Amino acid sequence: MLSYLKAFTFFLLWALIALTTHHYIISGYFDHCNLENVPPSENKIIKNHKIFITDEANNTISEFSNGFEITKNSALITSCTTIPYLKDSIFKYLANNYTKELYITGKLNETEANQPNSKNLGVERAKELKKELVNLGLETSKIKIFSKTYPFSYNKNNSYWNGIDLKLNTIKQTVIDSIESTITNKTLYINFEKEVLEGSESLLNYTVILKQYLAKNSDKKIEIIGHTDNIGYFDKNYIIGLNRANKLKEFFIAKNIDQNKINTSSKGESEPIADKRTEEGRAKNKRIQIFIN
Repeated sequence: MLSYLKAFTFFLLWALIALTTHHYIISGYFDHCNLENVPPSENKIIKNHKIFITDEANNTISEFSNGFEITKNSALITSCTTIPYLKDSIFKYLANNYTKELYITGKLNETEANQPNSKNLGVERAKELKKELVNLGLETSKIKIFSKTYPFSYNKNNSYWNGIDLKLNTIKQTVIDSIESTITNKTLYINFEKEVLEGSESLLNYTVILKQYLAKNSDKKIEIIGHTDNIGYFDKNYIIGLNRANKLKEFFIAKNIDQNKINTSSKGESEPIADKRTEEGRAKNKRIQIFIN
């Protein structure tokens, strides 16, 4: 019995020594691995690569799993097509918000910013993305580019993710006023094949921003006025002008514009804006005017 107690005591002693040793080894290991002890430059590299598109109040509009990779001392960036859905998200948002524009900010670090007699790499990186988006179909007037110096370091491969910031800002009020002026006082030249309205890209684009404007200004009404050339009888031209105005009304209704907001009328050939005696002048006179009040 005494031998058993001695053996059991010896076992407990060794177990205590082993547990104590294990505790100090593990504690020491994790103290070295704590992210708080990693130098700031390395900590930035460990961060995830997400990119956020924000508005002017820094509210998140869209979030994507990875950002734009930049290379040390180079203007090149990864293509926006390497970030799934990013291009489509930007295009859709701007297509549905004529008061917004895209701000692209290219990043550079302090070392790059302090290099004498060199181009601003932040601007050059932003230009690269702008050029790609314009080539993909985005209007250049919808994009503004900037640069900003950040305290980041490149990794061992001379790369840094999140090299571009994206923001969707409200454009200047003077520009909005100019856009809305073209919406509320619009002259359209529409082809009618056997009095059937032929849709065009310009008409579709106008319809999109017209819907946005009416959503912002729910009290507004649309007046559609048909004009013709002077070929044929005066009374018949009045009817042709009215029919064409009504065809455009039907087109707008099919695009989910409230029919109760639309009135139509005709001026026929009575209000020409060009020489009635020439083919070119008559083509200008055959038009539809839209006024929104």
